[in-house]
Amino acid sequence: MPPSTELTAPISVAFLARPEQEPEDDSDGGDGRRCSRNANQHPTGLPRGLSHLYEFFSSFRFPVLTLGVMFSVELFQILMLLLPASESGLGAFAEEFRVWCYGLDPEHGGLEWGYVFMFLAQPAVLSLVLAVVWRDPIRQVFRNTPRKTVPYFGISALLVTAVLVSLISLGSPAQAKAVFPAVALRTAKDAFPVDLDNQDGQRVTLESLRGQVVVLTGVYATCGHTCPLIMGQARRAIGKLTDPERAQIRLLAITLNPEYDKTPVLKQASVRYQAPAPTYHFLGGDSERVNKILDAYEIAREMNHDTKQIDHANLFIVLDKRGKVAYRLTLGEQQEQWLTEAMRLLAKET
Repeated sequence: MPPSTELTAPISVAFLARPEQEPEDDSDGGDGRRCSRNANQHPTGLPRGLSHLYEFFSSFRFPVLTLGVMFSVELFQILMLLLPASESGLGAFAEEFRVWCYGLDPEHGGLEWGYVFMFLAQPAVLSLVLAVVWRDPIRQVFRNTPRKTVPYFGISALLVTAVLVSLISLGSPAQAKAVFPAVALRTAKDAFPVDLDNQDGQRVTLESLRGQVVVLTGVYATCGHTCPLIMGQARRAIGKLTDPERAQIRLLAITLNPEYDKTPVLKQASVRYQAPAPTYHFLGGDSERVNKILDAYEIAREMNHDTKQIDHANLFIVLDKRGKVAYRLTLGEQQEQWLTEAMRLLAKET
């Protein structure tokens, strides 16, 4: 190229190289950037716009920013693990986080430590991969110009903080805090008789549970989709009650697959969900009798021949102490809150 046409690339704020006239400073903290002799062309042949992305991902910037995010996420998860529960604010959010992510059992206070390990290990593993793949630019920038990493660690901390604040605000919307409309939702329909056998081979009837608050639902042992959500919500809702209130609650989980869910299978389901009698009863029996009960409570279900699973309604039918159908609720955060309130309200009745 003739000397008269030679151009020197302008200095960019964070991405372009220093002018070629400064050979003593042609490297930027070991991130491998070099000046371009064409204002619109990067040494790799990329257009100027794409060269910015190339510089970001090939230099120390991307791994340092990502390492900062991983470190902030790890601190956030440890905070969620250790923060005491409270009725509102960050403590309430931490409690919900432990329930949904760490498998916290509100009734017994136990955590699924396998889940805890999985969540804590992910950022550590990703950080290790970054440190290995980008080891040269990371090593050089920390050795030569460590100050250049400060803005990227700051940005990563701000990003994680912004996400945390957003999650806390979303975790306590006005809808989730809505007052339980006990009077508006209350019904007084006679409950259909239930007479089935539970996971321990014991006969369970609604008549024998008169004077207790009964929650009816439909699940089946091999369900891997909504049934765990149903039982998880039921256990959390019951776990939020006081001991005297909880002593008055009986949950009847009627099988949706009576042909398969015999007593040993129901027992396995009870153990898997950590839901033993007398509070929890997994009920089965003669197929005709079970289906008649499910139909009476309008628990819709249908075999999906493509997935070989049973598609079904996700319902909690709450009976008062007189054996009347008081409430019909479903899955969801607000519905879980209302389920607790419904049981608490009915437990106070005589």
